[in-house]
Amino acid sequence: MRAIAYFRLDNPEDRPDLDVAFQSYCQLNLHQPVAVFAGPSADTGGPGDEFQAMTAYVKNSGSEYLLVVPDATNLGSDLESVVRASVGLEELGLKTVCLDEEFPDPIQNALQTLGVKGVSRTRSRRIKESMGARALSGQALGRPPYGYRIGPTGNLKVVRGKEADEEQDEASIVELMYRLYTLDGLGLRLIVKHLNEREILTRRGGNWNVVSVRDILKNSVYTGTYTRLGMRRSNVHEAIISGELFRKAQDQTKERRPLGRVVRSEPFLLSGAVYCGYCDNKMMGVTRRQSWKRKDGHRAVGVYRYYQCQSRNNQSVCEYHTWRAPLLESTVLGQLRATMEEREAGSNEDVPARQVRDEAVREMRRSRAKIAERRFLGAVRRAASGEMTLAVLGEYLVELDDARAATDGPVLDATTVLDTWDSLSMEQRAEFIEENVGRIVVRDDTVQLEAHGAAHA
Repeated sequence: MRAIAYFRLDNPEDRPDLDVAFQSYCQLNLHQPVAVFAGPSADTGGPGDEFQAMTAYVKNSGSEYLLVVPDATNLGSDLESVVRASVGLEELGLKTVCLDEEFPDPIQNALQTLGVKGVSRTRSRRIKESMGARALSGQALGRPPYGYRIGPTGNLKVVRGKEADEEQDEASIVELMYRLYTLDGLGLRLIVKHLNEREILTRRGGNWNVVSVRDILKNSVYTGTYTRLGMRRSNVHEAIISGELFRKAQDQTKERRPLGRVVRSEPFLLSGAVYCGYCDNKMMGVTRRQSWKRKDGHRAVGVYRYYQCQSRNNQSVCEYHTWRAPLLESTVLGQLRATMEEREAGSNEDVPARQVRDEAVREMRRSRAKIAERRFLGAVRRAASGEMTLAVLGEYLVELDDARAATDGPVLDATTVLDTWDSLSMEQRAEFIEENVGRIVVRDDTVQLEAHGAAHA
């Protein structure tokens, strides 16, 4: 493959050695060296003018090249700038590699050479080594799973109800879940319903849900096996269930899993903001597809979207309360518009009150930006491990840029936004709802909007 090199050359004396390294790399990997671009860093610390010359060269040639750099620091001075450069090079059709034999991928290399902002790579490595040693000896890391607690030696110890300071026999409850699933043939929702109807509580004193039961039924820790940090050790603590029972549960899960069905649903406008007025749990968006045969023999398909109480779906402790999504969303918008018009007509909102409200909106935007940063860093790690392409990683970068830009943007008048509602994207609409409504409490025939910070039962 035709190869070009770029060196961020802050010390001219390094040029001969880098040229030799590039030529040797191409000879070893059967690449054809075509050009070398080398120059000092820009004032910002990133790639300099020679980097721009290199990208212009690639654009004008219309050919595909392999780009070789000594390491990720040649693309940027921090992790984010390296990702930006890598995504841009990918869009040019360039595959980029580092001369570092251990970490040739630029994203992997950036994590190793630059680390994550605010994290000491040396301290992080020491912590990881210490955790690895503990995991190798079977000592528990983090919060112990349900059914166990951390014993005096640091290993997991089974929680039995007869022991001091234990309120319930957690081990027996784990055994009950496996028995209901494998022997009685109950599904996850029926197991949840059984536990909650018997008033068996979680460790935190709450109701069980589908996710928590599912996690227990697929965790091999209950067979006496400890898995952490890529290490797996058997018989390091007392087992609650047998390996045979665990394998039976996994087999039944595979048999029950639907195959070949991929459902791609549009996001719900009010996700995370709607609460059931009967149990105060959140209501989740649900999409149902039904098909039927018409009299003329043709098959018709209907798609139904609605909000449904999560307690009913995940914990089986509430009634079947639902709202059709279009009706609930239009009702919320109507109430929101009426509230804004009333506020505007009354002109009773003084300047300090508006300033407080606007600052609350800006704080929400700053919080969204922090969430976007965490999502971006998670995506970088997934890209470094080969679980994500650079093209998808670039989408997280766009999300991060949008979130940051919003923090500096003006807080628009709500009435103006509602008047241009049809021209807004789904993301803009959802952000507007989040900024102007604290909670949406619904009952079967009423909808109540609560402001941010409003007291509720």
